[in-house]
Amino acid sequence: MSSLFFWNAWSRSYRLAYLTCLILFGISLVLLAVAWARGLANVVRWNVLSELNPLQTTIYRFTDGLLDYPVTGNVYVVSEQFVASAMQTPPGLATALLVGIGVAFVLIVSAITRFDRLRYLVAMGVLIIGLAFFRWEMLELPGLGQNYLFLLLTFLYGSVSYYFHAFRSDYPIGVRLAVFGTLTGMVAAVLTAFTPVPHPALTIISYGMPVLVVLSAGFIFFIAAEIIAGLVWITSVGRAGGQPLGIGNFLFISGLYLVNLILIWLKNTKIVDWDVLAISPFGVYIVSVIIGVWGFRRLIDQQNVVSFRDGGAFLYAGLALLATLTIAYAFATANDPLIEVFEDMIVYAHLAMGLAFISYVLINFWPIFKQGRAVHKIVYNPKRLELSLFRLMGVFGVVVLVSMGNNIVLRQSLAAYYNGLGDLYIANSELESAGAFYEKALEQEFQNHKSNYALASLAMTRNDQATAAFYYERATLKQPQPHDYAGIAQTYLQTSLFFEAIKALQRGLRKFPDSGELQNNLGFLYARTSVADSAYYYLKAATNQATRAEVAEANLLALYARNPVVLTADSTLVQETNRSDYESYQANALALRLITASDTTQPAQPVWLSGKQANEGLSVGRFASLYNYAVVNQRPDTVLLSTLQRWAENPINQDFADDLLLARALTAYRAYDQPTAFGLLSQLAEGNPQNGPAIRTTTGLLLLEQGLYRKAAEQFGENTDTTSAYYPAIALTKAGDPVLAQSLWETAAKGDVSVAALKQVLYDERPPQTDLEKAFYVTYRPDDPNRGRHWETIRDASLRTVSGTRLIDEYLATRQPFYAQMILSQMGKPEQLTPYARSLENLSALRIAVYRNKLAAADSMSKAYFLPQHQAERLFLLGRIYAQNKQPAKAWQAFASALRLAPLNASIVATAAQFERQRGRIKPAYDLVLRALPFNEDSPDLLKTYVSLCLDQSLFDYAREGLAKLQGVSQPADYQAFQTTYQEKLAAVEKSRKKFSE
Repeated sequence: MSSLFFWNAWSRSYRLAYLTCLILFGISLVLLAVAWARGLANVVRWNVLSELNPLQTTIYRFTDGLLDYPVTGNVYVVSEQFVASAMQTPPGLATALLVGIGVAFVLIVSAITRFDRLRYLVAMGVLIIGLAFFRWEMLELPGLGQNYLFLLLTFLYGSVSYYFHAFRSDYPIGVRLAVFGTLTGMVAAVLTAFTPVPHPALTIISYGMPVLVVLSAGFIFFIAAEIIAGLVWITSVGRAGGQPLGIGNFLFISGLYLVNLILIWLKNTKIVDWDVLAISPFGVYIVSVIIGVWGFRRLIDQQNVVSFRDGGAFLYAGLALLATLTIAYAFATANDPLIEVFEDMIVYAHLAMGLAFISYVLINFWPIFKQGRAVHKIVYNPKRLELSLFRLMGVFGVVVLVSMGNNIVLRQSLAAYYNGLGDLYIANSELESAGAFYEKALEQEFQNHKSNYALASLAMTRNDQATAAFYYERATLKQPQPHDYAGIAQTYLQTSLFFEAIKALQRGLRKFPDSGELQNNLGFLYARTSVADSAYYYLKAATNQATRAEVAEANLLALYARNPVVLTADSTLVQETNRSDYESYQANALALRLITASDTTQPAQPVWLSGKQANEGLSVGRFASLYNYAVVNQRPDTVLLSTLQRWAENPINQDFADDLLLARALTAYRAYDQPTAFGLLSQLAEGNPQNGPAIRTTTGLLLLEQGLYRKAAEQFGENTDTTSAYYPAIALTKAGDPVLAQSLWETAAKGDVSVAALKQVLYDERPPQTDLEKAFYVTYRPDDPNRGRHWETIRDASLRTVSGTRLIDEYLATRQPFYAQMILSQMGKPEQLTPYARSLENLSALRIAVYRNKLAAADSMSKAYFLPQHQAERLFLLGRIYAQNKQPAKAWQAFASALRLAPLNASIVATAAQFERQRGRIKPAYDLVLRALPFNEDSPDLLKTYVSLCLDQSLFDYAREGLAKLQGVSQPADYQAFQTTYQEKLAAVEKSRKKFSE
C-alpha cells in the first residue's frame, strides 16, 4: 500500500500540492467522460417548436329547462416538435480550457526548472516554440502587435524559470508553483483588461489548438506503453501463496490487448466493416493515463533522471491535465475531425509502442521473466537495449501507420483547426468568415460532421432551405446524428414538402430507432393527417424514449383533442399519460377536458401561475394553459381576472390580445361582474371584424342567460346567418314579442325540422304533440287561457315542472295563490327531476311562500336545493320577505347578496333601489339603477325607479328623458298612473325649491 499511496511519505507541503494536482487531474477525467458521453449534445440542443392550434368546441352551456344553449368558442391545443439548434460553441468552454491549460503550464514550467541543463534547455525550447504558435498578435493588444507580445511572454517566463533553474534550485515546488501561478494570473488579467477582441480565451484556444494537439499527441505517445508496463507488473509481481502469473499470461493478455487495438485500426481505416465489440480508444487512454501516475514514478525512480517528488510528479500531472482537457474540449465542441485525430493517435501510439514495448521486455527480460522474478522492479533498467531505442521504433511505427492512412490524420488535423476558427467567428457574429473556414475544413475532410452541420445551421439562418438540406444530408454520410434528420425534415417542412419530411424522419428512425425526438416529430407530422393510429404509435413510443417525455405526452393529448373518436374507442388512453406540470401538457389537458366533457370537477390551476412570474411575454404553452384554464374554470376567481388583465396589458403579448380579452370577459362573467364582461365583449366585437359575428353570438347567449332578452336580440340581430336568426327568435319570444319574432322563426325553420316544429306550435299552425312542444307552448303562449290542458298531458316530469313554473308566476301575478299552489302540488317528485327542474321547483315554492308572507316557510324553503343560476333569485325573495316583516337589516343583506350575483337583473335592482330609497340612501340607489339601466331599457319598473330617483336629486332633464322612455315600453294605463305620480312628485319638488329660495 505504501507504493500505491506513495505521496504519503512526502512532507506535508509536497503532499498537499500533489494531492491538489491529482484532484485537478481527476476532475479533468470526469469532464472528459461527461463530454464524451454527451456527444453532440454539448453544442447542439433539442429546442421545442410549439404550434398553437385552435379547436372550436362548446366552452359554456346553460339551459332554461326546455332548450339547451351551447356557447361555442375556441380552445387551444399545443403541438410541439423537436428542432435541432444551430451548432454553437459557448465561449465559456474555451475560457475553462484556457484556465486548465494555464494550470497545466504552471505545473510543467515549475517542474522542468528541476531538470539538468540539457533537458531544461530542450524542454524550455519546446515551450517557447509552443508559445510562438499561439498567434498572440490576434489579441490585438495596443502597442504589442506582430510578435512583441510573444517576445514579452518569452522573456518573462524564460527569465523566471532560468532564475529558479540556475540560481535557486533549492526552492521547494510550492514556491515555484506560487511564483509561476501569480505570474500567469497577472498576465491573464492584463490580457483580459486590454484586449479589444470580444472572446480572448476562444481566440487563444482556436489559434493555439495545433500546439495543444501536438503536445497532447506527444504525451499520448509517451504513456502508450503504460498498459503493457502494467501487465508486466500484474504478471511478475509475487502473489500470496503462489508464483507470479508468468510470461505466458503476459503474452496472452498483451496479445488480446493488441488484437483489440488492431480491430479498432482496421475498422477506422475501413479495411474491415465488422460490427465487433472493441474497447474505445479513449477508454484505453483513460486507463493509460491513470496507470501512468505510478508507471512514470517507476520510470523516474529506476532511471534516476530527476527527482520525482520535486519535478517528475508535477510534470506528469501538468501534461496529463493538458492532454485530457484538450481531448475533452474536442468532445465538448463536437469537433469530430479532432476527435478522430486523437482516436487515431491513441490507437497508432498504443499499437506501435505496445509492440515495441513487448519486444523491449522480451529482449531484455525473457530469462528473468521465465524465472518468475519481479521484472517490474527493473523494467526500466534494461540489460541489453535501451528503452529509447524502442521508443524510436514506436515513432517509426506511428509514422508508418499514419502514412498507410493516406495522411488522413494530417488532413483531419487541418479540418479540426479550421472548424475551431469557424467557431471563433461564429461567436464573434462574423458569419461569412465562419462559413469560409468551415468550407476550408470541408476541403480537407468533406464528410466531417461538424463543418457540414455548422454550414447547414448558417444556411438556416439565411432561410436558404435548399443549401441547408444539402449540408444536413452530407452530415449523415460518416457520423450521422438524429439532429441531422430532424434538420432535413425541417427544411422540407419550410418548403412545403410534407411527405419528404416524413420520409426523412423515417430514414432517421431506421438509423436511430430509439430516438424519441425523431419519433415525436414523426408522430407530430402524422397527427396533421388523418393517420391517427400512426401518430399515436410514434408519440406513444416517444414518451418512453425522448429526453423530454413531457413534450410527447402533450402531443398525445393534442392528438386526442383533435381526434376524440380515438378516445371513444378506448377512454383509458388519457389515463396512460403521465401527469405533468409542463405548460403545454396542462393546456392540452384542459382543452381535452372541454372537448370530451368527461370531467365536471373544478380544474386545477396551471402550476406556473402559482409561481413567481417574470415580466416577460407569454410562451405558446403558457398562453394556451392560461386561456384554456380561464375558459374551463367555472368558479368566480378575481385573482385570475387580475392575472389576465396584467398579461393582456403587457405589449409583448400583443399577438394574444384578443384571446386574452375574451378570457377576461368570461372570467368577469363568472365572477358576477356582468357589466364588465359585456363591455369587454363589445370592445372585442368592434375591434375584430373577422370574429365579430362569433363574439356577438357569445354575447347574445350570455345576455339571454341573464334574462336581458331585448339586448340579446339586438346582439343576434347584427349577424345574418341562420343560427343568428334562431337565437333572436328565441330572445324575442322570451321577451313576450312573438309577432316581431315570427319572421325570424320562419328564417330559422328553413332546413331545421326541430326548429320548424317549435315554430308551428308557437304560431298555432298545428297543436303540440311531444312533451317538449307542449311545454314550449305552455311557456310562451300566455295569451291562451286554456293552455293548462296541454300542461296536464305532459308526461316528462322535468318539462312539466319547468313549464308549470310559468303558470305559477301568472297565477301569483293575478293574485291567485290557490291555483299556484295547486300547480306546485302537481309537479314532479325531486328524484324524477333534472337538477335545473328541481331547483326551479324549489324557487316556485319559495315564491309562493313569499307571496303569502310565510316567513318561517320561506326561511326553511330557502335552504333547499338551488343551482348557482337561481341563487340570486333565492336571495332576492328572501330580501322581500324580510322587508315585508320589518327586518331591514336582514332584508338589505339578502338584497346586497342578490345584487352581487345579478347586478343587471331589473326586478332585483328596482326592488333593492326602492328599498334603499326608503332608507334615505338616494345616491347608492341611483348608482345601482344607473349601472343596470343600459341593459334594461325595456323594464318599466326600473325606469320608474330611475325617474323617481332623478326627481329626488333634482335631475329634471334626466327624469324627463326617463319618462319618455317609460312611455314607449309601458301600457297606456300604467303610464298614465305613473305620470300622475310623477307630476305630483315634480310639483312637490318645485314647491320645496321655492320655499328654500325664499
